[in-house]
Amino acid sequence: MKIASDAEPPQVDLESGLLAYSTGGPRHEGRLRTSFQDFQVQELISLKDVVQVKAPGLVPVYKVTKAGVDTPHVAREIAAMIKSEVNFAGLKDKNATVVQYISARSSRAIAPAELRGSKFEAQLVGFSRPVTRGMLTGNRFRILVETSEDLGADIEGCFKACAERRVANFYGYQRFGLKGGVNRRAGKAIVEKNFARATGLILSEPREGEDEEAKEARRLCGEGRYGEAVPLFSSRQDIERGVASHLSRKPGDNVGALRRIPIPIRRLLVNSYQAYLFNLALGGAIAGGTDLSNARSGDNWASLKEGGLTVGRVHGVKEDVPKEGTAVPLIQIVGYAYRNYGSRFDAVLAKVMQEEGVSPGSFYIKEAEEMSSEGGFRPAPLLSSDLSFKREERGFVLEFSLGKGEYATVLLREVLKSEQPLLAGF
Repeated sequence: MKIASDAEPPQVDLESGLLAYSTGGPRHEGRLRTSFQDFQVQELISLKDVVQVKAPGLVPVYKVTKAGVDTPHVAREIAAMIKSEVNFAGLKDKNATVVQYISARSSRAIAPAELRGSKFEAQLVGFSRPVTRGMLTGNRFRILVETSEDLGADIEGCFKACAERRVANFYGYQRFGLKGGVNRRAGKAIVEKNFARATGLILSEPREGEDEEAKEARRLCGEGRYGEAVPLFSSRQDIERGVASHLSRKPGDNVGALRRIPIPIRRLLVNSYQAYLFNLALGGAIAGGTDLSNARSGDNWASLKEGGLTVGRVHGVKEDVPKEGTAVPLIQIVGYAYRNYGSRFDAVLAKVMQEEGVSPGSFYIKEAEEMSSEGGFRPAPLLSSDLSFKREERGFVLEFSLGKGEYATVLLREVLKSEQPLLAGF
Protein backbone atom coordinates (compact mmCIF):
# COMPACT_ATOMS: atom_id res chain seq x y z
CA MET A 1 0.00 0.00 0.00
CA LYS A 2 2.58 2.56 -1.09
CA ILE A 3 1.21 6.10 -1.02
CA ALA A 4 2.43 8.77 -3.42
CA SER A 5 1.28 12.05 -1.86
CA ASP A 6 2.50 15.43 -2.97
CA ALA A 7 2.40 16.59 0.67
CA GLU A 8 4.54 15.69 3.67
CA PRO A 9 2.93 15.73 7.14
CA PRO A 10 3.65 18.99 9.02
CA GLN A 11 5.51 19.09 12.34
CA VAL A 12 2.34 19.08 14.45
CA ASP A 13 1.33 15.81 12.77
CA LEU A 14 4.69 14.23 13.55
CA GLU A 15 4.32 15.30 17.20
CA SER A 16 1.00 13.40 17.27
CA GLY A 17 2.52 10.30 15.70
CA LEU A 18 0.82 11.00 12.36
CA LEU A 19 3.80 10.00 10.26
CA ALA A 20 2.09 9.44 6.90
CA TYR A 21 -1.03 9.92 4.82
CA SER A 22 -3.12 6.99 3.63
CA THR A 23 -4.06 8.66 0.32
CA GLY A 24 -2.27 10.60 -2.39
CA GLY A 25 -2.98 14.13 -3.49
CA PRO A 26 -1.84 17.70 -2.84
CA ARG A 27 -2.44 20.14 -0.01
CA HIS A 28 -5.59 22.26 -0.14
CA GLU A 29 -6.61 25.52 1.48
CA GLY A 30 -9.70 24.97 3.57
CA ARG A 31 -11.11 25.79 6.97
CA LEU A 32 -13.23 23.90 9.48
CA ARG A 33 -15.37 25.19 12.37
CA THR A 34 -16.06 28.72 11.16
CA SER A 35 -19.05 28.27 13.44
CA PHE A 36 -20.20 25.47 15.73
CA GLN A 37 -22.99 24.67 13.25
CA ASP A 38 -20.37 23.90 10.61
CA PHE A 39 -19.16 20.85 12.58
CA GLN A 40 -22.04 18.65 13.74
CA VAL A 41 -21.78 15.34 15.56
CA GLN A 42 -24.66 12.96 16.40
CA GLU A 43 -24.10 9.89 18.56
CA LEU A 44 -25.36 6.63 17.11
CA ILE A 45 -26.53 4.77 20.19
CA SER A 46 -28.91 1.94 20.95
CA LEU A 47 -31.95 3.15 22.91
CA LYS A 48 -34.03 -0.01 22.46
CA ASP A 49 -34.26 -0.60 26.23
CA VAL A 50 -35.49 2.92 27.08
CA VAL A 51 -39.01 3.00 28.55
CA GLN A 52 -41.23 6.01 29.23
CA VAL A 53 -42.33 5.09 32.73
CA LYS A 54 -39.84 4.99 35.58
CA ALA A 55 -39.41 1.56 37.15
CA PRO A 56 -37.22 0.23 39.99
CA GLY A 57 -33.53 0.17 39.08
CA LEU A 58 -33.90 2.39 36.03
CA VAL A 59 -32.33 5.84 35.68
CA PRO A 60 -33.25 8.91 33.62
CA VAL A 61 -31.60 9.26 30.20
CA TYR A 62 -31.15 12.64 28.52
CA LYS A 63 -30.54 13.68 24.93
CA VAL A 64 -28.04 16.52 25.26
CA THR A 65 -27.29 19.15 22.64
CA LYS A 66 -24.15 21.15 23.39
CA ALA A 67 -21.82 23.61 21.66
CA GLY A 68 -18.60 25.27 22.81
CA VAL A 69 -18.16 23.13 25.91
CA ASP A 70 -16.59 19.72 26.55
CA THR A 71 -18.47 16.67 27.78
CA PRO A 72 -17.00 16.51 31.35
CA HIS A 73 -18.12 20.09 32.08
CA VAL A 74 -21.65 19.38 30.84
CA ALA A 75 -21.69 16.14 32.84
CA ARG A 76 -20.81 17.98 36.05
CA GLU A 77 -23.57 20.53 35.49
CA ILE A 78 -26.17 17.84 34.80
CA ALA A 79 -25.02 15.80 37.82
CA ALA A 80 -25.68 18.80 40.06
CA MET A 81 -29.10 19.39 38.49
CA ILE A 82 -30.39 15.81 38.82
CA LYS A 83 -28.58 15.07 42.10
CA SER A 84 -26.70 12.02 40.82
CA GLU A 85 -23.37 11.20 39.25
CA VAL A 86 -23.80 10.62 35.52
CA ASN A 87 -22.63 8.33 32.73
CA PHE A 88 -21.90 9.13 29.09
CA ALA A 89 -20.77 6.97 26.19
CA GLY A 90 -17.89 9.11 24.96
CA LEU A 91 -16.00 12.39 25.19
CA LYS A 92 -17.16 14.72 22.44
CA ASP A 93 -15.53 17.65 20.69
CA LYS A 94 -15.79 21.02 22.42
CA ASN A 95 -15.69 23.03 19.20
CA ALA A 96 -18.74 21.50 17.56
CA THR A 97 -22.50 21.18 17.82
CA VAL A 98 -22.94 17.78 19.44
CA VAL A 99 -25.92 15.57 20.22
CA GLN A 100 -25.07 12.90 22.76
CA TYR A 101 -26.73 10.92 25.57
CA ILE A 102 -26.10 11.24 29.30
CA SER A 103 -27.78 9.26 32.07
CA ALA A 104 -27.87 9.27 35.84
CA ARG A 105 -26.08 6.50 37.71
CA SER A 106 -28.54 6.41 40.60
CA SER A 107 -32.18 5.42 40.35
CA ARG A 108 -32.81 8.04 43.05
CA ALA A 109 -31.93 10.85 40.63
CA ILE A 110 -34.60 13.45 39.96
CA ALA A 111 -35.81 13.56 36.35
CA PRO A 112 -36.96 16.98 35.07
CA ALA A 113 -38.32 16.90 31.52
CA GLU A 114 -35.79 19.54 30.43
CA LEU A 115 -32.43 20.81 31.63
CA ARG A 116 -30.65 23.96 30.49
CA GLY A 117 -27.12 25.19 31.04
CA SER A 118 -25.16 28.08 29.61
CA LYS A 119 -23.97 26.02 26.61
CA PHE A 120 -26.29 23.02 26.50
CA GLU A 121 -29.87 21.88 26.69
CA ALA A 122 -31.15 18.40 27.48
CA GLN A 123 -34.45 16.58 27.02
CA LEU A 124 -35.52 13.53 28.99
CA VAL A 125 -35.97 10.61 26.56
CA GLY A 126 -36.97 8.01 29.14
CA PHE A 127 -35.59 5.52 31.64
CA SER A 128 -33.20 2.60 31.29
CA ARG A 129 -30.03 1.18 32.75
CA PRO A 130 -27.16 3.70 32.84
CA VAL A 131 -25.62 4.69 29.52
CA THR A 132 -22.38 2.84 28.75
CA ARG A 133 -19.79 2.93 25.98
CA GLY A 134 -21.06 -0.46 24.86
CA MET A 135 -24.35 1.13 23.74
CA LEU A 136 -22.50 3.35 21.26
CA THR A 137 -22.07 2.08 17.70
CA GLY A 138 -20.53 5.19 16.21
CA ASN A 139 -21.07 8.83 15.33
CA ARG A 140 -22.70 10.61 12.41
CA PHE A 141 -20.96 13.76 11.13
CA ARG A 142 -22.04 16.72 9.00
CA ILE A 143 -19.08 19.04 8.37
CA LEU A 144 -18.61 22.11 6.19
CA VAL A 145 -15.14 22.57 4.72
CA GLU A 146 -15.02 26.24 3.82
CA THR A 147 -12.89 26.67 0.71
CA SER A 148 -12.72 28.34 -2.68
CA GLU A 149 -10.95 25.33 -4.20
CA ASP A 150 -12.62 22.45 -6.02
CA LEU A 151 -12.10 19.54 -3.62
CA GLY A 152 -14.58 17.23 -5.31
CA ALA A 153 -12.09 14.80 -6.85
CA ASP A 154 -9.99 14.52 -3.71
CA ILE A 155 -13.02 14.08 -1.43
CA GLU A 156 -14.29 11.35 -3.75
CA GLY A 157 -10.88 9.65 -3.72
CA CYS A 158 -10.61 9.78 0.07
CA PHE A 159 -14.17 8.50 0.50
CA LYS A 160 -13.43 5.62 -1.87
CA ALA A 161 -10.29 4.73 0.09
CA CYS A 162 -12.25 4.94 3.34
CA ALA A 163 -15.03 2.68 2.03
CA GLU A 164 -12.35 0.17 0.97
CA ARG A 165 -10.80 0.30 4.45
CA ARG A 166 -7.54 1.81 3.20
CA VAL A 167 -7.50 4.89 5.48
CA ALA A 168 -5.51 4.45 8.69
CA ASN A 169 -7.52 4.61 11.90
CA PHE A 170 -5.24 7.12 13.62
CA TYR A 171 -6.14 8.88 16.83
CA GLY A 172 -6.93 12.47 15.89
CA TYR A 173 -5.37 15.74 16.99
CA GLN A 174 -7.92 16.24 19.78
CA ARG A 175 -6.47 13.28 21.66
CA PHE A 176 -3.17 15.06 22.13
CA GLY A 177 -3.98 18.73 22.63
CA LEU A 178 -3.17 20.51 19.39
CA LYS A 179 -2.06 23.64 21.25
CA GLY A 180 1.25 22.26 22.43
CA GLY A 181 0.62 18.51 22.61
CA VAL A 182 0.56 18.64 26.40
CA ASN A 183 -1.78 15.68 26.92
CA ARG A 184 0.47 12.96 25.55
CA ARG A 185 3.62 14.49 27.08
CA ALA A 186 1.97 14.63 30.51
CA GLY A 187 0.76 11.08 29.95
CA LYS A 188 4.28 9.90 29.24
CA ALA A 189 5.53 11.62 32.39
CA ILE A 190 2.86 9.77 34.42
CA VAL A 191 3.84 6.45 32.82
CA GLU A 192 7.47 7.20 33.70
CA LYS A 193 6.32 7.94 37.30
CA ASN A 194 7.65 11.50 36.95
CA PHE A 195 4.61 13.13 38.52
CA ALA A 196 6.35 16.47 39.09
CA ARG A 197 7.00 16.74 35.36
CA ALA A 198 3.36 15.87 34.65
CA THR A 199 2.02 18.66 36.85
CA GLY A 200 4.68 21.00 35.49
CA LEU A 201 3.50 20.38 31.93
CA ILE A 202 -0.14 20.89 32.89
CA LEU A 203 0.55 24.13 34.74
CA SER A 204 3.61 25.75 33.18
CA GLU A 205 3.80 24.70 29.56
CA PRO A 206 2.78 27.59 27.24
CA ARG A 207 -0.28 27.14 25.03
CA GLU A 208 -0.82 28.87 21.73
CA GLY A 209 -3.40 31.66 21.76
CA GLU A 210 -3.63 32.17 25.53
CA ASP A 211 -4.11 35.66 26.96
CA GLU A 212 -1.53 37.54 29.03
CA GLU A 213 -3.07 36.56 32.39
CA ALA A 214 -2.85 32.88 31.56
CA LYS A 215 0.74 33.31 30.39
CA GLU A 216 1.59 35.03 33.66
CA ALA A 217 -0.13 32.28 35.64
CA ARG A 218 1.99 29.67 33.88
CA ARG A 219 5.15 31.67 34.55
CA LEU A 220 4.31 31.88 38.25
CA CYS A 221 3.64 28.13 38.37
CA GLY A 222 7.03 27.55 36.79
CA GLU A 223 8.53 29.44 39.72
CA GLY A 224 6.51 27.45 42.26
CA ARG A 225 4.27 30.43 43.13
CA TYR A 226 1.07 28.45 42.80
CA GLY A 227 -1.10 30.48 45.14
CA GLU A 228 -0.42 33.65 43.16
CA ALA A 229 -1.18 31.85 39.90
CA VAL A 230 -4.59 30.43 40.85
CA PRO A 231 -6.69 33.61 40.40
CA LEU A 232 -5.02 34.36 37.06
CA PHE A 233 -6.28 31.15 35.47
CA SER A 234 -9.72 31.68 33.93
CA SER A 235 -12.85 29.83 35.04
CA ARG A 236 -12.49 27.69 31.91
CA GLN A 237 -9.05 26.60 33.14
CA ASP A 238 -10.51 24.78 36.13
CA ILE A 239 -8.04 21.91 35.78
CA GLU A 240 -5.07 24.24 36.16
CA ARG A 241 -6.78 26.06 39.02
CA GLY A 242 -7.38 22.80 40.88
CA VAL A 243 -3.86 21.46 40.40
CA ALA A 244 -2.20 24.78 41.32
CA SER A 245 -4.47 25.24 44.33
CA HIS A 246 -3.51 21.81 45.69
CA LEU A 247 0.21 22.43 45.23
CA SER A 248 -0.08 25.81 46.96
CA ARG A 249 -1.43 24.00 50.04
CA LYS A 250 0.66 20.83 49.77
CA PRO A 251 3.93 21.58 47.96
CA GLY A 252 5.46 18.49 46.40
CA ASP A 253 2.28 16.38 46.52
CA ASN A 254 2.13 15.93 42.77
CA VAL A 255 0.06 12.74 42.84
CA GLY A 256 -2.50 14.48 45.02
CA ALA A 257 -2.48 17.44 42.63
CA LEU A 258 -3.14 15.15 39.67
CA ARG A 259 -6.05 13.67 41.59
CA ARG A 260 -7.70 17.08 41.55
CA ILE A 261 -8.27 16.46 37.84
CA PRO A 262 -11.58 14.65 37.08
CA ILE A 263 -10.97 10.93 36.56
CA PRO A 264 -12.01 10.83 32.86
CA ILE A 265 -9.50 13.56 31.99
CA ARG A 266 -6.85 12.10 34.32
CA ARG A 267 -7.10 8.80 32.47
CA LEU A 268 -7.17 10.64 29.15
CA LEU A 269 -3.61 11.84 29.78
CA VAL A 270 -2.28 8.27 29.91
CA ASN A 271 -4.62 7.27 27.07
CA SER A 272 -3.16 10.12 25.02
CA TYR A 273 0.32 8.68 25.33
CA GLN A 274 -1.00 5.23 24.43
CA ALA A 275 -2.61 6.82 21.37
CA TYR A 276 0.73 8.36 20.41
CA LEU A 277 2.42 4.95 20.52
CA PHE A 278 -0.44 3.49 18.47
CA ASN A 279 -0.14 6.25 15.86
CA LEU A 280 3.62 5.81 15.61
CA ALA A 281 3.17 2.09 14.97
CA LEU A 282 0.32 2.52 12.49
CA GLY A 283 2.12 5.35 10.67
CA GLY A 284 5.26 3.28 10.45
CA ALA A 285 3.26 0.37 9.07
CA ILE A 286 1.54 2.30 6.28
CA ALA A 287 4.73 4.17 5.41
CA GLY A 288 6.23 0.71 4.87
CA GLY A 289 3.43 -0.27 2.48
CA THR A 290 1.28 -2.40 4.81
CA ASP A 291 -2.19 -3.22 3.49
CA LEU A 292 -4.82 -2.42 6.14
CA SER A 293 -7.95 -3.35 4.23
CA ASN A 294 -8.22 -6.99 5.26
CA ALA A 295 -6.82 -9.20 7.98
CA ARG A 296 -4.33 -11.81 6.93
CA SER A 297 -2.88 -14.92 8.54
CA GLY A 298 -0.79 -14.00 11.58
CA ASP A 299 -2.84 -10.91 12.52
CA ASN A 300 -5.00 -10.33 15.54
CA TRP A 301 -8.34 -9.72 13.86
CA ALA A 302 -12.08 -9.21 14.32
CA SER A 303 -15.11 -9.64 12.07
CA LEU A 304 -17.18 -6.65 11.03
CA LYS A 305 -20.68 -6.54 12.45
CA GLU A 306 -23.77 -5.51 10.50
CA GLY A 307 -23.56 -1.84 9.56
CA GLY A 308 -19.80 -1.93 9.19
CA LEU A 309 -19.00 0.39 12.12
CA THR A 310 -18.31 -2.15 14.86
CA VAL A 311 -16.40 -5.40 15.18
CA GLY A 312 -16.84 -8.60 17.12
CA ARG A 313 -14.50 -10.31 19.53
CA VAL A 314 -10.72 -10.29 19.18
CA HIS A 315 -9.27 -13.37 17.48
CA GLY A 316 -5.75 -14.65 18.03
CA VAL A 317 -2.92 -14.69 15.52
CA LYS A 318 -3.21 -18.48 15.15
CA GLU A 319 -6.93 -18.45 14.33
CA ASP A 320 -7.94 -18.84 10.70
CA VAL A 321 -9.01 -15.61 8.99
CA PRO A 322 -12.33 -15.74 7.05
CA LYS A 323 -11.84 -15.61 3.28
CA GLU A 324 -14.86 -13.43 2.47
CA GLY A 325 -13.06 -10.20 3.36
CA THR A 326 -15.13 -9.30 6.42
CA ALA A 327 -12.25 -9.47 8.91
CA VAL A 328 -10.19 -6.38 9.78
CA PRO A 329 -6.69 -6.40 11.27
CA LEU A 330 -6.27 -5.13 14.82
CA ILE A 331 -3.35 -3.31 16.39
CA GLN A 332 -2.67 -3.46 20.11
CA ILE A 333 -2.98 -0.41 22.32
CA VAL A 334 0.02 -0.77 24.60
CA GLY A 335 -0.86 -1.28 28.26
CA TYR A 336 0.27 -3.49 31.13
CA ALA A 337 -1.51 -6.51 29.54
CA TYR A 338 0.31 -6.13 26.21
CA ARG A 339 1.93 -9.24 24.72
CA ASN A 340 3.98 -9.54 21.56
CA TYR A 341 2.02 -12.15 19.59
CA GLY A 342 4.35 -11.91 16.61
CA SER A 343 1.93 -10.13 14.26
CA ARG A 344 3.17 -7.76 11.55
CA PHE A 345 2.04 -4.84 13.75
CA ASP A 346 3.55 -6.19 16.96
CA ALA A 347 6.98 -6.01 15.36
CA VAL A 348 6.51 -2.29 14.66
CA LEU A 349 5.13 -1.68 18.17
CA ALA A 350 8.11 -3.39 19.79
CA LYS A 351 10.44 -1.02 17.94
CA VAL A 352 8.34 2.00 18.94
CA MET A 353 8.41 1.04 22.64
CA GLN A 354 12.14 0.52 22.52
CA GLU A 355 12.68 3.94 20.97
CA GLU A 356 10.36 5.55 23.53
CA GLY A 357 12.04 3.78 26.45
CA VAL A 358 8.82 2.30 27.87
CA SER A 359 7.57 -1.23 28.49
CA PRO A 360 4.10 -2.69 29.02
CA GLY A 361 4.75 -2.76 32.78
CA SER A 362 5.19 1.03 32.73
CA PHE A 363 1.42 1.35 32.32
CA TYR A 364 0.74 -0.10 35.76
CA ILE A 365 0.99 2.93 38.03
CA LYS A 366 1.21 1.73 41.61
CA GLU A 367 1.18 5.26 43.05
CA ALA A 368 -2.11 6.07 41.29
CA GLU A 369 -3.76 2.83 40.21
CA GLU A 370 -6.77 4.62 38.74
CA MET A 371 -4.48 5.95 36.00
CA SER A 372 -3.15 2.50 35.12
CA SER A 373 -4.20 1.13 31.76
CA GLU A 374 -4.50 -2.47 30.64
CA GLY A 375 -4.43 -1.65 26.93
CA GLY A 376 -6.47 -3.39 24.27
CA PHE A 377 -7.00 -3.60 20.52
CA ARG A 378 -8.12 -1.13 17.86
CA PRO A 379 -8.97 -1.69 14.17
CA ALA A 380 -6.14 -0.66 11.87
CA PRO A 381 -8.42 0.84 9.16
CA LEU A 382 -11.02 3.55 9.69
CA LEU A 383 -14.51 2.00 9.71
CA SER A 384 -17.12 4.09 7.89
CA SER A 385 -20.52 4.08 6.21
CA ASP A 386 -22.93 6.37 4.36
CA LEU A 387 -20.29 8.71 2.91
CA SER A 388 -21.58 11.59 0.78
CA PHE A 389 -20.69 15.16 -0.09
CA LYS A 390 -22.08 18.14 -1.96
CA ARG A 391 -20.85 21.54 -3.03
CA GLU A 392 -22.36 24.63 -1.45
CA GLU A 393 -21.67 28.34 -1.78
CA ARG A 394 -19.06 28.41 1.00
CA GLY A 395 -17.36 25.13 0.15
CA PHE A 396 -18.18 21.44 0.54
CA VAL A 397 -20.46 19.68 3.03
CA LEU A 398 -19.29 16.18 3.95
CA GLU A 399 -21.55 13.65 5.68
CA PHE A 400 -20.42 10.28 6.98
CA SER A 401 -20.60 7.84 9.88
CA LEU A 402 -17.57 6.48 11.71
CA GLY A 403 -17.12 3.78 14.34
CA LYS A 404 -16.93 4.72 17.99
CA GLY A 405 -13.60 6.13 19.06
CA GLU A 406 -12.78 7.20 15.51
CA TYR A 407 -12.05 10.77 14.49
CA ALA A 408 -13.66 12.81 11.72
CA THR A 409 -10.54 14.97 11.66
CA VAL A 410 -8.51 11.93 10.57
CA LEU A 411 -10.61 11.66 7.41
CA LEU A 412 -10.61 15.45 6.88
CA ARG A 413 -6.83 15.44 7.30
CA GLU A 414 -6.63 13.14 4.29
CA VAL A 415 -8.80 15.51 2.23
CA LEU A 416 -6.97 18.76 3.03
CA LYS A 417 -3.46 17.62 4.02
CA SER A 418 -3.23 20.99 5.73
CA GLU A 419 0.16 22.52 6.38
CA GLN A 420 -1.18 24.33 9.47
CA PRO A 421 -3.93 22.21 11.02
CA LEU A 422 -4.51 24.55 13.98
CA LEU A 423 -5.13 27.57 11.74
CA ALA A 424 -7.32 25.41 9.50
CA GLY A 425 -9.67 24.67 12.42
CA PHE A 426 -8.64 21.10 13.19
